[in-house]
Amino acid sequence: MSSSHLSATHYGGPPSFNKDNIRNSRGSSIYSTTKNSSSSSSSTTQDQYDPYANFLRLHFDEIQEQVAQGGGPHTEVIARFNSCGELLLAETNLALSTNYKKIFKVKGNPDLLREAIKVVIKENDKLRDHCDSFKKNT
Repeated sequence: MSSSHLSATHYGGPPSFNKDNIRNSRGSSIYSTTKNSSSSSSSTTQDQYDPYANFLRLHFDEIQEQVAQGGGPHTEVIARFNSCGELLLAETNLALSTNYKKIFKVKGNPDLLREAIKVVIKENDKLRDHCDSFKKNT
């Protein structure tokens, strides 16, 4: 296979052997790329050991897009990281998209994104009462 047919995803994701790896909203995954896109971000040493913080940092733009659209594979990962089971995925997507402006007040800041997501989940009675990570804290 020639190197002209190999493209990598953002920051160390698995390689893609598709000639034109263009992401669409139906077939996207957390490892999808967009054609002619770029992304920049910063991290702390602590982020390197925190998979959730690293995920939010690396996929901030995709998360923002999927929250605006009402769901997607990145919002599913957010639900799982917050111990909201599969049955609560629709409720999680609704809570995130309803609170889009609150969640994305500051562009490109994964630390504020993480805190805003936590606040949105805590303010939603169903999510607060049924997501395991929040039941332990009440």
